[in-house]
Amino acid sequence: MKHLIPVLTTLLCVSFYSQASTTVAGKTILARGAVLATDAESAQQRTLKRRDTVYGVDKITTGEKSKAQFSMSDGGLIALKENSELNIANYEFNTMTQQGSASIELIKGGLRSISGVIKKNGGAFSVKTPVGSIGIRGTHFELQLIDGDMYVAVWDGAIDLTLEDQSVVSLGSNEPFSFAQVTSLGRVIKTTQAPAVFTQTIATISDDTSAEQPTEQQSIVQNNTSEKTTDADISITDVYAQQQFQAVNDATLIDQIAQRQGVFNYQATSFDVSSSLGVVSDFSMSMSVDFDNGTVPDGEISFNDAGGNWYAAYSGLIDLTKLDLAVTFASHNNNKATGQIDAVFLNDIDTITGDFSLSEINNPAVNAGGDFRLEP
Repeated sequence: MKHLIPVLTTLLCVSFYSQASTTVAGKTILARGAVLATDAESAQQRTLKRRDTVYGVDKITTGEKSKAQFSMSDGGLIALKENSELNIANYEFNTMTQQGSASIELIKGGLRSISGVIKKNGGAFSVKTPVGSIGIRGTHFELQLIDGDMYVAVWDGAIDLTLEDQSVVSLGSNEPFSFAQVTSLGRVIKTTQAPAVFTQTIATISDDTSAEQPTEQQSIVQNNTSEKTTDADISITDVYAQQQFQAVNDATLIDQIAQRQGVFNYQATSFDVSSSLGVVSDFSMSMSVDFDNGTVPDGEISFNDAGGNWYAAYSGLIDLTKLDLAVTFASHNNNKATGQIDAVFLNDIDTITGDFSLSEINNPAVNAGGDFRLEP
């Protein structure tokens, strides 16, 4: 009997750690560059790829020019930026009871998170950071650590950040501010608009002890980019944002994208295109989507106007329900051109909608663009 007790204790410990090691926290829906997961108990390391499982004891790291996105077991989403390190201290969700709890720790770098069913159903969800612990009230938020300072953006919902001195900073819905910078010394600088690290815009700042609403003299906004945002850009961005918020309640579309295999070719089924030179004709657009690798290997746009043929080639990546695309070559007749293209999966993976704009490099007044809808 004396010998049996240590044996039973050992078996129980092995069983406990084995169960902890195999608790599924989520799955990888995008992995670009060096994305590694290290088992906190065994120290075993593995490279994460699309569709790979992440567990409740994993420490996830991304390297230079690398990023990763995860669909969590409760339908939540976590996106890691480059040079980041994240501990999944606990992520448990019971699909039968729809209850659970989660605790993650951002050690360095940055993340974006949309909370899922755990928080929706009142479960505990916390994020530990070097400057304090964040309690979530059901939200879409973003964090970035730079040189000991932490930048915070709350895009939807609200958070409560408890600092080391136990003071609490609340941001988001029903709060005066949605953005903040917390310095390594604990000073809180609240902002009325997102800090430059998130949007390239430096906005009004107000110390934690200032009045709840900034005065006119305090409101100073400096834009660091000369790019002009069009109505079309805003519409696609809005569609993408709506899809991400919907994913909190229904991750069907993201799951469909993650589970589909093979290369699918999409063609334009409807479009609305115009040119500065008048009537457009012979419009065609194609896009190949490689769901196995999460990429858009190639795509083409072609149409004619009074000045000749417009042509553009593009490629890119799948980024959740958005297609992160870049024009690799463009021309108008014999003139070189440039442009941009935005697209998202709309409601299902068999429909892609978006917009594009093209212009001659040496004569930007000659331009064209419009909206499109693609289907296999």
